[in-house]
Amino acid sequence: MKKRFLKAAALILAVISAAMSGGCSSSTPTYEGFDIPQQEENTLKPVGNYYLERSNDDVKAEKEKTMQTISSKDGLCVIEVKQDYYDVTLDYEKGSSKEVGAAYAEAITTVYPGYPKMLEGYLFENIRGAFGGTLSDFSALQERLDTLKGSLDKKYQDEMEGFADAIKTTDKSGFKEDGELSREEAILINMVPDALRPTACSAVTVNGNKTTTKHRMTARLMEWNLGSDNQLSSVHCVTHFKNGSKSFTSIGLLGMMDILTAVNDKGLVIGELDVGSASEAKFTSEGKTCYTYGLRHAIENFSTAKEAGDYLISNSDKYTFSVNVLLTDDKEAYCAEISVTEADGQSVLRDSSTPLKDTLEWDSKDCLAMVNAFAAKGNSDLMTAAPGNLVRWKKFNKLFCNEEKISLNRFKELLTCEKTEDSPVINFRGDNLVHMVVFDYDTRSIQAILNNDKQEADNQKFIDLGTF
Repeated sequence: MKKRFLKAAALILAVISAAMSGGCSSSTPTYEGFDIPQQEENTLKPVGNYYLERSNDDVKAEKEKTMQTISSKDGLCVIEVKQDYYDVTLDYEKGSSKEVGAAYAEAITTVYPGYPKMLEGYLFENIRGAFGGTLSDFSALQERLDTLKGSLDKKYQDEMEGFADAIKTTDKSGFKEDGELSREEAILINMVPDALRPTACSAVTVNGNKTTTKHRMTARLMEWNLGSDNQLSSVHCVTHFKNGSKSFTSIGLLGMMDILTAVNDKGLVIGELDVGSASEAKFTSEGKTCYTYGLRHAIENFSTAKEAGDYLISNSDKYTFSVNVLLTDDKEAYCAEISVTEADGQSVLRDSSTPLKDTLEWDSKDCLAMVNAFAAKGNSDLMTAAPGNLVRWKKFNKLFCNEEKISLNRFKELLTCEKTEDSPVINFRGDNLVHMVVFDYDTRSIQAILNNDKQEADNQKFIDLGTF
């Protein structure tokens, strides 16, 4: 992609240079005797050609029928198998965290017997990505696992252990890529973002001043390593954590109980977006904890975006990676810019009034966006240093920050207007899109595009995932 941009830029500069060199001549040029040279077919397209034309009918969401229902023997986990995802209910009101974790594993292996082998293969792709090449000494990884797991609330540890003991396929301990899932490997799968690799994501939210219903709409786009065989496309999951006042719904992946995208019954939406570090600091797990479980604590215990944001900012020095966290309720929206090193700046709860970097433009106080870089003034700049971030930021500004009042269908039209197939330009809906989730505070609906290799990239459907 970069080479294509560079060639185009070089061609433009050459044309400008030629024009300027002849522009100062006092004689009038003629075309006598000039033969038009043979040229390759022009492959450049107008920018408009990189956007799709969609109608309201293209963005309606449909519910999927349940094809099969599986329950654990104790009833603590129920899995409904849909066409494109698993709908899971975990009942913490009738069982302990450890019992629920075990019930989840039991139900998964009933509905998807090949799950442990698939999971182990995907996990080691992430391990190689984090450590590079062939890893024979797993002592550093084991240290990360022990330190991070030990930092969590006991209920989360119990949940992981219950799941791991029931899902493992070998009594051998530790890490070995052998097609068998060990207890340690099963525990680590719930800490991949914290211990191994980041995610690449974006989000945008518009408030009631900008919507036709006068209620907020929020979209969260999650990009991640889908796996060499596109494994994650087969394990989309909507998990309902049933736990009284702490109940919430997570949109993520089968068997994973940390938080990637979630909404609680009070309407608090949370999503995490990785932010790389501009500093030379090495990864350390010493004295750290999992930010994904910080998000889980927030979704279980708070009802407003401000409360959750203040909690995350106050604990930001304990997390392993710098991240942006999407936080919205019907009335307010924030991006928690969590910096874990002083070299990258200060953790700040950014809203629409927060001063931005001098290099950034943003044209609406009624809209908030975030990509994989800090935007607040004074924090490290991975916008101008990473064109992918800056281009996505500018696209969000262009599409959402005009004077238009936006309906739900129009919101989804704008989110899916980019052509993604064979596109040479940078998109916020990238090739590694796992899911795009839209939360509408008027209808309290959850709608999503779930990446599925059975669908054409530019014709993916929205699925009605219920309400919050």
